[in-house]
Amino acid sequence: MPRKIGFIHSGSFYHLACLKDPFLHSFELVDLYLPEIEEKDIFACDSILIAGREHRGQFERIIPFIIKFLATPGKKLYVDGANDVGSWLPGTREEERPTNFWAWRTGEDTLRRNVNTDHWMWEYLNDDSVHWHFHGALFPPEGAVPLVILEEENVNPFGSIIYYDDQTFEADILVSTMDSCYHHGSGFMPGATQLLYRSIRWLSKD
Repeated sequence: MPRKIGFIHSGSFYHLACLKDPFLHSFELVDLYLPEIEEKDIFACDSILIAGREHRGQFERIIPFIIKFLATPGKKLYVDGANDVGSWLPGTREEERPTNFWAWRTGEDTLRRNVNTDHWMWEYLNDDSVHWHFHGALFPPEGAVPLVILEEENVNPFGSIIYYDDQTFEADILVSTMDSCYHHGSGFMPGATQLLYRSIRWLSKD
């Protein structure tokens, strides 16, 4: 049986565009509209994608459900960017960083560096999917695996813009500060589409 993937969203235009995308539709995503979610809806899924830029007031209501979900072996969670994870995800600290919106077009060096490239998670990611832009630096729990870091001066340790963690919780998680749902649903920035598609592929695998 394929894994059942829940797509948590606030009903913004870019969220709805993602749900209508033919490739994403082929995974038969479970439409989890944030104001109507109950705990049982989340636990009926094998994997969860928290779409980028959720409505903060509505999202706070389901944070306890998400934390309980993370305590369940075999589950998977991807947290898309611009969701202020440092304020609710245990063990992760987040710091603001300026966003260079057009670096993906100009090729400007924004200090992003791929790391731990021998980790199997890179089977699902590539340069295009993780090098467009970001909305902050994450400092994850010990045991998490940074996949892209910001090589900034006078910062130790370096912050991450995407990391994988199968140690902190019973569930496996992938966390990013890149808001792929927003940019894919807005119809531009190809790297965002790549990250969204590739994260769904990971969520779908046993």
